[in-house]
This record gives sequence, C-alpha cells and structure tokens, in this order.
Amino acid sequence: MKISYAKHADVLYLVLEDTANKCAYIELESGVVCRIDETTDRVVGITIPDFRRRIGSNEPIVIPELPMGISAEKLLLASDE
Repeated sequence: MKISYAKHADVLYLVLEDTANKCAYIELESGVVCRIDETTDRVVGITIPDFRRRIGSNEPIVIPELPMGISAEKLLLASDE
C-alpha cells in the first residue's frame, strides 16, 4: 500500500494495489472516491478529499469493507445505503 498527501489540495491518496488495467471511479456519499480495477473488480485506490478538515472536525471517514478484496458490486450496494 502507498499513501500520499497533497497538502495544497488537502487530499489523501491511498493506493492499495498497482494496476495497469482500466479503472472505474465510484464516489461515495461522503465524497470519498474509490478506484475499481475493471478487470479484477477490486478496490485499488481511495481518494479522501478535505482530509485535514475531516480529521480536525472528527468527521468519520467511512470506507466500506477495507482493506482489499471487496468487489465493486458490494461497494456500489454500500454506497446506496
């Protein structure tokens, strides 16, 4: 896993798996974006905007069923709740 933070944009990036495959992006209700490998159907990355604000305000960052191994179908169902 790789973690990086863009201070100027206040965005935290989590790379769970490197992939050269085409990816789909799913934005959850909280604004968190999950990157899904379309070939393996696995979550390979997560983007958390407004990271410092979220941490400072104690606002929870909800990312369903981590770490790896979640299917895109489960993620879509979790984002609809």
